[in-house]
Amino acid sequence: MQTEASPALRHAVDQLSGASIEAPGLIRVPLPTPTLPPATTTNHWIVGHRRAVLVDPATPHPAARDRLCGLLAALNRLGTPIGGLLLTHHHDDHVGAALDLRRRLDLPVLAHPATAERLRGRIPVDIEVHDGQVVAEDADGTTWTALHTPGHAPGHLVLAHSRSGVVVAGDLVAGEGTILIDPRDGRMADYLASLTRVAALKPTLLAPAHGPVLTDAVGVLAHYRRHRLQREARIAAALPANWTAPDALLPAAYGDVSRLLWPIALRSLLAHLEHLREQGRATEQAGRWRAAAGPDEAADPHEFDA
Repeated sequence: MQTEASPALRHAVDQLSGASIEAPGLIRVPLPTPTLPPATTTNHWIVGHRRAVLVDPATPHPAARDRLCGLLAALNRLGTPIGGLLLTHHHDDHVGAALDLRRRLDLPVLAHPATAERLRGRIPVDIEVHDGQVVAEDADGTTWTALHTPGHAPGHLVLAHSRSGVVVAGDLVAGEGTILIDPRDGRMADYLASLTRVAALKPTLLAPAHGPVLTDAVGVLAHYRRHRLQREARIAAALPANWTAPDALLPAAYGDVSRLLWPIALRSLLAHLEHLREQGRATEQAGRWRAAAGPDEAADPHEFDA
C-alpha cells in the first residue's frame, strides 16, 4: 500500500473544504445530508488509487455535489479514476446523490443484491456486489474487498483493505452518535454477528459513514457489541410476566437516554425484543410483549384478551 500521497493529490483534496486524506488510498469528503442527529453529514469515501470507487454518494445539495464532482475530476487527471458509485446500503442518507452522479459522471452504481431490491424503481443498481468481491485497487496492487455485514440493513457492505487493516465501515459503527437497528429493515442478531466478523479481522482503523475515523478499531467494535448486550439485558430484566406495550419498557431500558430520543430508542428496543424472541426469552402477542413462559408453563392464547 502506498505510504505517502503526492503533493498534487494533497493539493487537490485541500481545495475542497473539509476533505482529508485519512490513509493511503482513502479520502474522506464529509458533505451535508438529512441524517440522524447528532450527525449532520455523511462521509463520501473515495477508496482506492489505481482503480477507485466513490462510497455512499449521498448529499442532496446541488452545490455540494458540484464541489464533489470537481474533486473527482481532479483525481481523474492525477491518475485516480473513479470507476463506480458503491452504496454500503439503501438508506436515504447514503444514496441521495447516486442517481444524479450516475447520470452526470456516467458511472455504474454498485451495491449488494439486497440493497438493489430495496432501491428497485428508485435507483438502478448496475453491478451487484457479493461478499468477498474486490471493488477497488491501490497503486501497489493491494485491494479493497466488499464484505456483507447485514444487521443495520439487509444489504450492508463494508470494504476491507487487503494489507493495512483499514475498514470502510458504513453504518456498522459511527464516529459520532450511535447506530440504529430498526426492525423494519434491520436485525439485531445479524448486526451482532457482523460486529464479531469485522472484529475478527483485527482492523487498525474504522472509517465510518458519519463522523471522524476511529483508530481504536478493535476496542470500538468490542464496545458496540458489549453496549448492545448490556442494553438487551436491561430490556430482558424489564419484561414483566404479563403483557405490556413496548413503550412501557422505555423508562427501565432507556432511562439514561434523553426523552427527546425515546421515539428512536423505541425502534432499537423493538429490535432487541425481536432478538429476545428469537432466543426464546420473550413472547409477543398483538403488539404486546412479556417474558417468555418457562418450559413447564404454557402460554394462554387468550390471556391478552382478558
